[in-house]
Amino acid sequence: MVKKNEELVDLHIHTNASDGTWNIKEAIATIIEKNIKYFSITDHDTIKNSLEALKYVPRDRKFVLGSEISSTYKGKEYHILAYGFDPKNNALKKLISDNQLIRKKYNDDLIKYVKAYELVNDVSDYKNYVWDSARGGWKSLNYLFDKGIVKNLESYFELIEISQLTLEFKSPEIVIEIIKQAGGYSILAHPSAYGEKFMSIAMLEKWKAFGINGIECYSPYFENRKDAAYYVKYCKENSLMISGGSDCHGKFNDRFIGVPKVTWAETALERIFNIK
Repeated sequence: MVKKNEELVDLHIHTNASDGTWNIKEAIATIIEKNIKYFSITDHDTIKNSLEALKYVPRDRKFVLGSEISSTYKGKEYHILAYGFDPKNNALKKLISDNQLIRKKYNDDLIKYVKAYELVNDVSDYKNYVWDSARGGWKSLNYLFDKGIVKNLESYFELIEISQLTLEFKSPEIVIEIIKQAGGYSILAHPSAYGEKFMSIAMLEKWKAFGINGIECYSPYFENRKDAAYYVKYCKENSLMISGGSDCHGKFNDRFIGVPKVTWAETALERIFNIK
């Protein structure tokens, strides 16, 4: 029998409700197969499959509602993992809905850019375009791939960079406050994914001032798992939650559930799971 401190944690998992490839049954089957004890479904700006997961969570697992919510700070997109919120909270529902509309317009604008620069002659079929969700990704990516405009994710992001299109979500302070008012907790997702392996202490202090409850200290964005110690130390010194997750998107990327391996003893998540 696995001791509690050795039980595995993965609080960052995506499904086909956003840009992952698995439906909720497939995701949970993999979670069980990998022997993950504590988990959450954290699709981008939606709680659809996180709510759906409640029907299928085995009794021997610990599950918390989740979502990865987009925010913007100084022109850069940052992701905030929300956990344990009231899914019926109107402000949270509106925040998620607004983010979905912002993302949709961004996708639509990219297709308009492609048409304006004659990278493809006809995009009239884009409005009604539907792709198999088991492919993962999102509408503009799959459409441009099927049209032969992009060959992979790398060329897609190169196209975005050339287009100079930008996304503008609500500020971290607003997002965190809405999550708080919905009774939830906010965790800064993959802090090493925003340009520097080690986010500066000054920047971490800003996030603390924004009201963040914790940091995803363990993530696949590290070159070396030992790099997590930098963020763990900051969390411990500032009484912040310590979290970890795989950022798995099923077969859409090379991130796998349970990687990096994170045990309960390495985290500080008692409040999220209401454990005293």
